[in-house]
Amino acid sequence: MELSTNPEKKQMKNDIIPAQFSSQCGSRGEWANKKEFILAVIGEIIGLGNVWRFPYLCFKNGGGAFLIPYFLFLFTCGIPIFFLEMSMGQMTGQGAITCWRKICPLIQGLGYGSQIIMLYTVMYYIVILAWGFFYLFSSFSSELPWVSCNNTWNTDTTFNPPKHTS
Repeated sequence: MELSTNPEKKQMKNDIIPAQFSSQCGSRGEWANKKEFILAVIGEIIGLGNVWRFPYLCFKNGGGAFLIPYFLFLFTCGIPIFFLEMSMGQMTGQGAITCWRKICPLIQGLGYGSQIIMLYTVMYYIVILAWGFFYLFSSFSSELPWVSCNNTWNTDTTFNPPKHTS
């Protein structure tokens, strides 16, 4: 057997990713400018819960009085944790699981826990959106309940307007 002294084979043996695969994987994506990054972050922060549930929760829990604990937790928990996540992602250049492994391997379970919470959140939102699509499409194919007052939940005193004939 002859030992090879070819420098290309040595280089390829020492690389983590062989040169033939590095062009296929490509480099990690980057934002084109700061505005693109800010708009992407705002789009992630302002979700369905902020638009749909927040006004409902304000009304249900006392109107303006609900804003006091909301802003308290926003400034003491929400914004600091948001900046922690952003700075950790920027510093490590990793995802949620691997960044905690890089910082301290003993607490890498935080990354797994956050991913499980995100999985449950995504499933919750998918169910809500599925309900919305179901009722949207079923409203095109059947008679809507509010078209007439001949429903089981109506009382005898319910006003039933006469049907228009054309």
